[in-house]
Amino acid sequence: MPIEREAVCGSEERSDALVRVRPADELQVTVHSKSGPMYEDRIAQVTRECVNRLGFSGAHIEVREFGAYDHVIAARVEGALWRAEGGGEEFHRPLTLQVSRTATSRDRFRRSRLYAPGNSARTLAFADAFGPDCLLLDLEDAVPTGEKDGARFLVRRVLSALDFGETELWVRINPLERSGHDDLRIVLGGRPHGICLPKAESAVQVTELAGRLYEMEGRYGLPWRVWIMPIIESPKGVFAAPDIARASERVVCLAFGAEDYTREVGCSRDRDALLWPRAQVVSAAKAAGIQASDSVFADVEDEHGLVEDTAHAAALGFDGKGVIHPLQIDAVHQALAPSAEQVRWAHGVVSAAEEAERKGTGAVTYQGSMVDRPVLLRARRILEVARKLGMEVENAS
Repeated sequence: MPIEREAVCGSEERSDALVRVRPADELQVTVHSKSGPMYEDRIAQVTRECVNRLGFSGAHIEVREFGAYDHVIAARVEGALWRAEGGGEEFHRPLTLQVSRTATSRDRFRRSRLYAPGNSARTLAFADAFGPDCLLLDLEDAVPTGEKDGARFLVRRVLSALDFGETELWVRINPLERSGHDDLRIVLGGRPHGICLPKAESAVQVTELAGRLYEMEGRYGLPWRVWIMPIIESPKGVFAAPDIARASERVVCLAFGAEDYTREVGCSRDRDALLWPRAQVVSAAKAAGIQASDSVFADVEDEHGLVEDTAHAAALGFDGKGVIHPLQIDAVHQALAPSAEQVRWAHGVVSAAEEAERKGTGAVTYQGSMVDRPVLLRARRILEVARKLGMEVENAS
């Protein structure tokens, strides 16, 4: 089918492509490549494959490429055609995964969640090398309103094309009452592990998202259950945090967003001002048996402040923390690592429980204290983290 209007998607930034589509009697592809003539044939091929997949015929497509990978070019072509046609079901078909990806467990490590702007081809070109526990491809605050539609296609292509290894992949959509439903229809075709729900203020929002995920998993043939991470960013959200945490079995982590919270409350962004909402989020998460993740630390150059803030979050019971730059990841991981004293305690608790089981005794004590199930689970969790970090565990006590 021919297109009706002219439209543009992309940019002239490094690692990106600028794609312009115009009505034409037949399919025409014009390529201007920074990479040189040898790559122009490949760009034209990627463009034609993308157009054919969507079922278009009459279009003149001009691609100006600035070091973009194939998946970026395809995403920009899709975005331009979407804008020219105003959308359509043909755009919602899921992509074929080009990499191997498996489900993640609900209690896996989520020490770091790195935000990456979903409209930045330059940033996303290297997103598979950052190494956080969770990578959040962001369609909300990091993306200008006019770029959100194009960002959806870029995020979907990144998800389908890049091998992120052990990193858990999340997409932060926009609130459902805005453009969140449109986000879901596109990005789920890239098969993320989870969806982050921003501005969460009620259990109803979570159950609505869970229902949409259930419906779309079957339609798109997703091979796993997609997790949900609500982000608490307002006083109303803090008060509703217990209900939000228990709203669906898909919820695996409750995150706190201090930037919006302080803006709405009008408070400072220091420990005293944020102690109450942080403690509320942690308590709600732990009461529901899920993880809690603290807000980002905005000063990228202040590593000492980041370590202190992360240690404070860990002391409150947070399991992880948001980061806005790859250089913050290692510092957060180290600050959340158990101390040698904690590892020794955990090893002693687990050893005492195993000894009691061998002897058939019901009660377990260690260092004069009773060891119940929550204490044993905490000890095992500490040892699990320590082993993953390569710490000495077996001879810790």
